[in-house]
Amino acid sequence: MHILTEEEYDQLCEESIKTNGKRLLNHDGFDEICQWENQFATGLFYEVELRPGLRLIIADAIHHQELKVWSHHEQSYPLISKFHISGNLRTITPRIKEIADDYIEKVGKNYLFYLPNVDEIHNFSDGEYESVVVIHIDIDVFKTFSQGFEYLPTSLQALIKKNSPPRFHYTVGKITPAMFVVLQQILEPPFQGMMKRMYLESRVLELLALQLNQFLHQEQAIRAVANLRPVDIEKTYYARDILIRRIENPPSLIDLAKLVGFGVRKLRYCFQEVFGTTVFGYLHDYRMEQAKMMLAESKMQVAEVANAVGYSHLGYFAKAFKEKFGVSPKEFQCGKKSLK
Repeated sequence: MHILTEEEYDQLCEESIKTNGKRLLNHDGFDEICQWENQFATGLFYEVELRPGLRLIIADAIHHQELKVWSHHEQSYPLISKFHISGNLRTITPRIKEIADDYIEKVGKNYLFYLPNVDEIHNFSDGEYESVVVIHIDIDVFKTFSQGFEYLPTSLQALIKKNSPPRFHYTVGKITPAMFVVLQQILEPPFQGMMKRMYLESRVLELLALQLNQFLHQEQAIRAVANLRPVDIEKTYYARDILIRRIENPPSLIDLAKLVGFGVRKLRYCFQEVFGTTVFGYLHDYRMEQAKMMLAESKMQVAEVANAVGYSHLGYFAKAFKEKFGVSPKEFQCGKKSLK
């Protein structure tokens, strides 16, 4: 296991670019593309300045060995929106009361965070392929959209109202099909030069709007279950976690209720209140989303994906997938990805 500071790692990447990589600076007059390879990773970094205080970063890397990178965030720090298209990232943030000491950002999810004056240790795993789309928006730029800020999630309003807003790191939720469409447009813009910059800025703002809307609905859902006891909410999330861990062979409703200490009726009621769907409705949607990611990001056969998400009958899986997304698993895997 190697441990480097962020400055040491950046210097190593710079040296790699000079020796066996390449850099296109201001390729379109406003962006920078870097490719490199060293003993720790092979990577690509694409940064676009859309306007002062608003940046888009696309990063891809496959790691060749385990590595820890220590970094320090300055007091002047932007709001960061992050979308994990591939790979997971474990981060340790010791002795920061507002956020967890140890958390994992996971593939298929999106995050929103504001972490000034923080020390972090990022843990990269051998063989892990990571692909992320990241948006940096300075707080002053974020405030320019502040008219109507009462419609923002309550936890974000402090960014506008307070001179020294509290730090936070939120898991907003799964990357939705609408977000995937915009992400694909960002990754493959149809224009060059000035039009490309205008196009990317519009897509980035759309992606932020989709994320903030998802965050707002999540907050409203939490308020909606305020009538449940905290212990009941905790048990309901525990039941959800059991379903996810045992996706290939989930327990029956009766067994699941026993595992978390509920009656069946109570489990049904709490699950509907917390997640807005039935127990097995949630499991079905989760299976479909996992299958979609496997088909998009791996070379697994459709039958292998079906088995991995708990379908022993390929025909049932294909029918369920098409009903959910509007295309068959094979069509989706072959590039027809216009999902519902």
